[in-house]
Amino acid sequence: MSANDLCRLLEELCLTAWPALKTIHDDGWLLRFSQGHSGRSNSVTCLSAGVLPVPEKVDRAEAAYIREGLPPRFRITPLAPEALTAELDRRGYRRQEENLVQAADIVPASVAVADDDLSWRMEAAAAPDLLASYAAALPLPAREADPMRRLLDAIAVPTLYLSAWDGDRYAGSALGVADRGWLGVYKVLVAPEQRGRGLSRRLMARLLAAGADAGATRAYLQVGGANQPALATYARMGFQTVYRYQYRQKD
Repeated sequence: MSANDLCRLLEELCLTAWPALKTIHDDGWLLRFSQGHSGRSNSVTCLSAGVLPVPEKVDRAEAAYIREGLPPRFRITPLAPEALTAELDRRGYRRQEENLVQAADIVPASVAVADDDLSWRMEAAAAPDLLASYAAALPLPAREADPMRRLLDAIAVPTLYLSAWDGDRYAGSALGVADRGWLGVYKVLVAPEQRGRGLSRRLMARLLAAGADAGATRAYLQVGGANQPALATYARMGFQTVYRYQYRQKD
């Protein structure tokens, strides 16, 4: 598989795994709206260059985001045409943090699960106490609680909600999304009081093991390019960068 084909496949997997509450299709571009919760669900993603003039498409996108009360934002991946980057530069869109899309084979030896003193839950749907605890630990702005819940409910492929508990106290969690032999890893979070104890790696190992049981042979994730602790954890588990993307936003 070529690098471009792998990028397109991973983009499709990401778009399926993390949907939007509203979507407009415009000549190879997806305009996604979700009341401000998460960049991926509130930005334009280009799956192909299309054939229509880029300035006209940017005009339509800007108008659509303004109607939704959201800042116009574009997610620039290797699939985005150079003409779009040039047009955004011309319009004064600022560049935001770079993000990495990484992938790894799921190797049984690397996902061995050891016992510890935490209680673990694996569920096919997000329980209310998990959502509330995750939101509190993040912390999630109150205005985003409902769109997050609705986005999770909208995922149309199998999901694995893993959470760790210290007694009745939330310790951490992660979401796995299984699709076409891949496991997408999302929303890895460790409670502040549990950090520095290797819990993120244990969450990853258990989630990848569950993904393998569900038939996944490869995994992917998205991570901020400046998140050095997460990058170090993922590197130890065999994840390597496939491509990078960056948001461009107009205030």
